[in-house]
Amino acid sequence: MIIRPRHNRSAFGFDMTPMIDVVLQLIIFFLFTSQLSQVARSPIDLPEEQGEDQLAVSPGTIVIDVTFEGVYLIDGQERSLEEIARLVSLEQTAAETRGGSVDLLIRADRSAPAAHINVLANRLSSAGIRRWNLGTNKPGGGGGRSP
Repeated sequence: MIIRPRHNRSAFGFDMTPMIDVVLQLIIFFLFTSQLSQVARSPIDLPEEQGEDQLAVSPGTIVIDVTFEGVYLIDGQERSLEEIARLVSLEQTAAETRGGSVDLLIRADRSAPAAHINVLANRLSSAGIRRWNLGTNKPGGGGGRSP
Protein backbone atom coordinates (compact mmCIF):
# COMPACT_ATOMS: atom_id res chain seq x y z
CA MET A 1 0.00 0.00 0.00
CA ILE A 2 1.31 3.41 -1.00
CA ILE A 3 0.80 6.16 1.52
CA ARG A 4 0.91 9.65 0.14
CA PRO A 5 2.36 12.31 2.37
CA ARG A 6 -0.09 14.98 3.43
CA HIS A 7 0.75 18.46 2.26
CA ASN A 8 -0.21 21.05 4.81
CA ARG A 9 -1.22 24.04 2.81
CA SER A 10 -1.39 27.26 4.69
CA ALA A 11 -4.60 29.25 4.87
CA PHE A 12 -2.82 32.10 3.10
CA GLY A 13 -2.65 30.55 -0.29
CA PHE A 14 -2.89 33.72 -2.36
CA ASP A 15 -0.13 35.30 -4.37
CA MET A 16 1.34 38.54 -2.93
CA THR A 17 3.22 39.47 -6.11
CA PRO A 18 0.49 41.71 -7.64
CA MET A 19 0.08 43.58 -4.35
CA ILE A 20 3.83 44.17 -4.11
CA ASP A 21 3.87 45.38 -7.73
CA VAL A 22 1.10 47.90 -7.03
CA VAL A 23 2.82 49.19 -3.89
CA LEU A 24 6.12 49.66 -5.72
CA GLN A 25 4.37 51.47 -8.57
CA LEU A 26 2.67 53.80 -6.09
CA ILE A 27 5.99 54.54 -4.40
CA ILE A 28 7.60 55.34 -7.76
CA PHE A 29 4.62 57.52 -8.74
CA PHE A 30 4.74 59.58 -5.53
CA LEU A 31 8.51 60.00 -5.72
CA PHE A 32 8.26 61.14 -9.33
CA THR A 33 5.42 63.62 -8.72
CA SER A 34 7.14 65.11 -5.67
CA GLN A 35 10.26 65.69 -7.76
CA LEU A 36 8.20 67.36 -10.50
CA SER A 37 6.66 69.80 -8.02
CA GLN A 38 10.16 70.81 -6.91
CA VAL A 39 11.32 71.22 -10.52
CA ALA A 40 8.30 73.41 -11.34
CA ARG A 41 9.48 76.03 -8.86
CA SER A 42 11.69 78.62 -10.42
CA PRO A 43 14.86 79.55 -8.53
CA ILE A 44 14.26 82.85 -6.75
CA ASP A 45 16.56 84.81 -4.46
CA LEU A 46 14.25 85.09 -1.44
CA PRO A 47 14.59 87.81 1.19
CA GLU A 48 16.08 86.84 4.54
CA GLU A 49 13.81 87.08 7.55
CA GLN A 50 13.47 85.31 10.87
CA GLY A 51 10.36 83.15 10.81
CA GLU A 52 9.09 79.60 10.82
CA ASP A 53 11.63 76.89 10.09
CA GLN A 54 9.81 75.71 7.00
CA LEU A 55 6.22 75.98 5.97
CA ALA A 56 4.76 72.63 5.05
CA VAL A 57 3.53 73.18 1.52
CA SER A 58 0.56 70.92 0.90
CA PRO A 59 -0.18 69.66 -2.61
CA GLY A 60 -3.12 72.08 -2.91
CA THR A 61 -1.04 75.15 -2.11
CA ILE A 62 -0.83 77.74 -4.88
CA VAL A 63 2.73 79.05 -5.17
CA ILE A 64 3.06 82.44 -6.87
CA ASP A 65 6.57 83.58 -7.80
CA VAL A 66 7.27 87.29 -8.28
CA THR A 67 10.41 88.07 -10.28
CA PHE A 68 12.52 91.21 -10.12
CA GLU A 69 10.89 92.44 -13.34
CA GLY A 70 7.40 92.08 -11.87
CA VAL A 71 6.49 88.91 -13.74
CA TYR A 72 4.10 86.60 -11.89
CA LEU A 73 4.70 82.86 -12.29
CA ILE A 74 2.58 79.88 -11.28
CA ASP A 75 4.16 76.48 -11.92
CA GLY A 76 6.86 78.20 -13.94
CA GLN A 77 4.39 79.78 -16.37
CA GLU A 78 3.87 83.52 -16.65
CA ARG A 79 0.38 84.60 -15.55
CA SER A 80 -1.40 87.95 -15.62
CA LEU A 81 -2.98 89.41 -12.49
CA GLU A 82 -6.42 88.69 -13.96
CA GLU A 83 -5.55 85.02 -14.50
CA ILE A 84 -4.18 84.76 -10.97
CA ALA A 85 -7.29 86.37 -9.48
CA ARG A 86 -9.56 84.07 -11.49
CA LEU A 87 -7.58 80.96 -10.52
CA VAL A 88 -7.46 81.91 -6.85
CA SER A 89 -11.19 82.73 -6.80
CA LEU A 90 -12.03 79.34 -8.31
CA GLU A 91 -9.78 77.56 -5.81
CA GLN A 92 -11.28 79.58 -2.93
CA THR A 93 -14.81 78.62 -4.00
CA ALA A 94 -13.83 74.95 -4.26
CA ALA A 95 -12.10 75.06 -0.87
CA GLU A 96 -15.11 76.70 0.81
CA THR A 97 -17.39 73.92 -0.45
CA ARG A 98 -15.05 71.48 1.28
CA GLY A 99 -15.10 73.60 4.44
CA GLY A 100 -11.56 74.94 4.13
CA SER A 101 -9.64 77.77 2.58
CA VAL A 102 -7.07 78.12 -0.15
CA ASP A 103 -3.39 78.21 0.84
CA LEU A 104 -1.22 80.76 -0.95
CA LEU A 105 2.56 81.07 -0.83
CA ILE A 106 4.08 84.14 -2.45
CA ARG A 107 7.79 83.85 -3.25
CA ALA A 108 9.09 87.28 -4.19
CA ASP A 109 12.61 87.97 -5.39
CA ARG A 110 14.67 89.86 -2.82
CA SER A 111 15.46 92.58 -5.39
CA ALA A 112 11.86 92.99 -6.57
CA PRO A 113 10.28 96.33 -5.74
CA ALA A 114 7.58 96.09 -3.08
CA ALA A 115 5.16 97.68 -5.55
CA HIS A 116 4.90 94.33 -7.40
CA ILE A 117 3.89 92.55 -4.18
CA ASN A 118 1.48 95.35 -3.23
CA VAL A 119 -0.28 95.13 -6.60
CA LEU A 120 -0.61 91.36 -6.19
CA ALA A 121 -1.83 91.71 -2.58
CA ASN A 122 -4.47 94.26 -3.63
CA ARG A 123 -5.63 92.00 -6.44
CA LEU A 124 -5.85 89.01 -4.08
CA SER A 125 -7.74 91.12 -1.56
CA SER A 126 -10.28 92.12 -4.21
CA ALA A 127 -10.65 88.40 -5.02
CA GLY A 128 -11.58 87.74 -1.38
CA ILE A 129 -8.24 86.38 -0.17
CA ARG A 130 -7.31 87.77 3.23
CA ARG A 131 -4.47 85.43 4.22
CA TRP A 132 -1.31 84.35 2.41
CA ASN A 133 2.27 83.47 3.30
CA LEU A 134 5.46 85.14 2.10
CA GLY A 135 8.39 82.83 1.39
CA THR A 136 11.72 83.82 2.98
CA ASN A 137 15.10 82.33 3.86
CA LYS A 138 16.46 82.34 7.39
CA PRO A 139 19.37 84.76 7.95
CA GLY A 140 22.70 82.97 7.69
CA GLY A 141 20.93 79.82 6.55
CA GLY A 142 23.02 79.42 3.46
CA GLY A 143 21.19 82.22 1.65
CA GLY A 144 21.50 81.95 -2.06
CA ARG A 145 18.80 80.88 -4.39
CA SER A 146 15.79 78.93 -3.26
CA PRO A 147 14.80 75.73 -5.05
